[in-house]
Amino acid sequence: MNAQGIQKPEEGNGPPGTGGKILQGKSLISISCESRAKLYACYGVIIVLSVAIVALSVALSARKTEQITIKNTYATCPQNWIGFGNKCFYFSEYKSNWTFAQAFCMAQEAQLARFDNEEELNFLKRYMNSSSHLIGLHRDSSEHSWRWTDNTEYNSTFLIQGDGECGFLSDNGISSSRDYITRKWICSKFSNYTLQC
Repeated sequence: MNAQGIQKPEEGNGPPGTGGKILQGKSLISISCESRAKLYACYGVIIVLSVAIVALSVALSARKTEQITIKNTYATCPQNWIGFGNKCFYFSEYKSNWTFAQAFCMAQEAQLARFDNEEELNFLKRYMNSSSHLIGLHRDSSEHSWRWTDNTEYNSTFLIQGDGECGFLSDNGISSSRDYITRKWICSKFSNYTLQC
């Protein structure tokens, strides 16, 4: 004990890991090498987990934005029309003759349906249910060639049955009938937007 009544710290009397120094009843804690290694390891784990969380949240937010963009890309046809490829198709619920059906389609800035390949033909068959639908094929008589409503010649990829002047699509394929026979119809037009995939 010195003159002021303070006891001089003695080595080895303090708590373990403090270096044994006690000053006025309070211990000066010095961290051992083993404790520092554990502390740095904890800091390292926290940093790694923080980086992983940030990277994961960035990746998920980018993915969510991409999904929203793709959904908007496919909304290219007017209401009640169905998109397929670069075309929009309208399937009527009512029956009419070929001339009225074509006039209806033209009022919608479309034509009676035209298919350009087997995929489009199969699409039309799938959506028309069991009833037959007028399409854009027509001819002046059974001696004339088939033409689309835009006056381009039909390439005869698929056989057209019957001797009529107006084409229609049924479960049996493409057939023809007279222009005064009433049926449901399908309109088609090119989409106003290009798909971005």
